[in-house]
Amino acid sequence: MKLMSLAGGLPHYYNLVLNKLQHEFGVEVVVVVPSGNGATLGAGVFESKSGIEFKVIYAEEYTTYYGKKFFKGLKDLILQEKPDVLMVNWPYQLAFVFYPSWYRFLRQQNVALISKEIPFQVPQYQEAIDYYLRGGGITENNQQHQKSTSLLAYLKYWLVRESRKRFVNLVDAHINYLDEAKQIHASYGVSEEKVFVTANSPDTDYIAQQYAAIEKVGLPETHPHRLLHVGRLVKWKQVDLLIQATVQLKAQFPLTELHIVGDGPELDTLKELAESLNANEYIHFWGGIYDMQELGKITLASGIYVLAGMGGLSINEAMCFGKPVVCSVADGTEKRLVKEGLNGRYFESGSLKSLVDVVSDLFQHPEKIKQMGLASKKIIEQEINIHTVLNNYMEAFKFAINHQNKQ
Repeated sequence: MKLMSLAGGLPHYYNLVLNKLQHEFGVEVVVVVPSGNGATLGAGVFESKSGIEFKVIYAEEYTTYYGKKFFKGLKDLILQEKPDVLMVNWPYQLAFVFYPSWYRFLRQQNVALISKEIPFQVPQYQEAIDYYLRGGGITENNQQHQKSTSLLAYLKYWLVRESRKRFVNLVDAHINYLDEAKQIHASYGVSEEKVFVTANSPDTDYIAQQYAAIEKVGLPETHPHRLLHVGRLVKWKQVDLLIQATVQLKAQFPLTELHIVGDGPELDTLKELAESLNANEYIHFWGGIYDMQELGKITLASGIYVLAGMGGLSINEAMCFGKPVVCSVADGTEKRLVKEGLNGRYFESGSLKSLVDVVSDLFQHPEKIKQMGLASKKIIEQEINIHTVLNNYMEAFKFAINHQNKQ
């Protein structure tokens, strides 16, 4: 089986997943990425070409007549590589609606089409226009989209809704991370058999190897009152809320610390906030760390992993190292990973008081921190890991190929 994936870049964590898909599942992987700076990657996403075992093709992106990006020369690449499956995500999906010949071309070449998305902040069909008119969803800058009640806006969002309906019914299979995907797609007329809920995971085998390497030389001492955040420093992750919570917790629990691992456009602002709160002595900024063994040592030395805003895979990684998780509304994948009272706690989204109360309760019951950490590790080992996720991918690939062959 040969897979071609259209991607906005080469995030380091996903490279390991594709490596495993190729050398352990027998899928020949080809990834097409922008030859320049990709327009679709989030701010501060770390890309890496190191250790890549699959084929990477760099192609020029251009702006289409409908305003979104697509790749030049992609038909020639498909004729050259002859993939069995083409996997696409936003915004490349739109080309198959606004350039109808593209879909016909794939049918002629016997290439199955798969859509891959979370889908986070995607409304159901009957709610879509009102959702967008109300400014539904938020950006990485933690801002709602512009609200509007104009006729032009209504027509625009009608087109957005109908374009999605057209696309989701063209594809042979959907790979999604959320259980809600089945209901969302069903509202657009997609049959349930086409929707594969895979969840999401980093390469948990690789992380386990790094854990074992650390364990071999000696695990670091754990500090139960040390909070940890890992991830890109953008506004919607609400690290500022976590800093404010840490300051309040410090007054009640003198051993409280916060360690922040990550880089991004908000780094300087967050440092200034910590300084303005006289918290520099117990709030530590590590910058971006992408070596899993080094990151593992920092994680193992912490007591609780906290994701105050949006995010995803950082939860999986913290759980791999046996840490309880405190979060609210992330990207939806947290619903499968974090089980209230078992391996973590939820707080009310955006509420400083709720976040402080939840962490305070854990600080007062250190035995819970240890028990929840063990439960986190067990969930990764038995329920959501690289093997369960990629097995689901394979089911989607096989279904898509069979579905395309029947067309």
